[in-house]
Amino acid sequence: MQPEPEYTPSAALIERSGTTLTRLFDFEVRGRNRFRTPPTGSRMPRLYGGQVIAQALEAARRTVDEDRLCHSLHARFLRAGNAPNPIDLAVARDTDSRSFSSRRVTARQDRALIFTLSASFQRPSDGPAHSAPMPDVPPPEHLPPQESYIARIKDDLPAWAQPFWVHEQAIEYRFCEAFHSFRHAPEPPSRHVWMRAPTRLPDMAYVHQRTLAFASDLHILHTGLLPLGVGWADRDLRTASLDHVIWFHAAFRADDWLLYALDSDFTGSARTLGRGRVFDRQGRLVATIMQEGLARLLD
Repeated sequence: MQPEPEYTPSAALIERSGTTLTRLFDFEVRGRNRFRTPPTGSRMPRLYGGQVIAQALEAARRTVDEDRLCHSLHARFLRAGNAPNPIDLAVARDTDSRSFSSRRVTARQDRALIFTLSASFQRPSDGPAHSAPMPDVPPPEHLPPQESYIARIKDDLPAWAQPFWVHEQAIEYRFCEAFHSFRHAPEPPSRHVWMRAPTRLPDMAYVHQRTLAFASDLHILHTGLLPLGVGWADRDLRTASLDHVIWFHAAFRADDWLLYALDSDFTGSARTLGRGRVFDRQGRLVATIMQEGLARLLD
């Protein structure tokens, strides 16, 4: 029997990941609790939601004591952002108690409010513990990367999808089940995706939190489309993130493989709800994620 091939990320993905996951957080300080993000030079017509989640989390993090890490964030997308343009982030310092700090962040482009985030930070503390077990899935080493799928179908993708999916991916994803881009036979609303930053990241825990926040906005919304047989690239489908919640449970490295175990309980009323549990290679549940998004089929 021939051994299974072992896949490696492309040099282009590694270089793009390192540049993106550093440059996005090269903020300009505009005053106390105010930051401006760098222009991305993106060719996308619309801002990627994971980017603004991660940048807003970083802005909030810069206003709390260094010994406090985010344990939860709640984000709401209010209007589509312009991908190439900088974002103005303003942080409100709601509370600072002995163990917790609460922050609210508003994101604006050209003075228009596009996004809000509330985040809570906690000083490390011990307590009783339990967590869900990790699903039994194939390991990532022998699963083909997402970029290999995209390379095969890129000429069939609609124009709006080309910049992000072909040219601007910064996270490596590998799928345990079929990766459906277009119409397909209906399937249960469940999938398992390995993900990581393919470039080495600094050791600071907050760097790995913001990287997971960046990565978590992709694929969670599509899970609720599986029972409908709808693919994410279908030309009559319109999707957008509406709100996004992350609970961080334990420390992890986002430059090592994380399993994104996704499912969905509901799709209807032009909306879909996705849930994700994130496990590290040791089987620890390190984060739980929920997202509601727009899912509309054009007549």
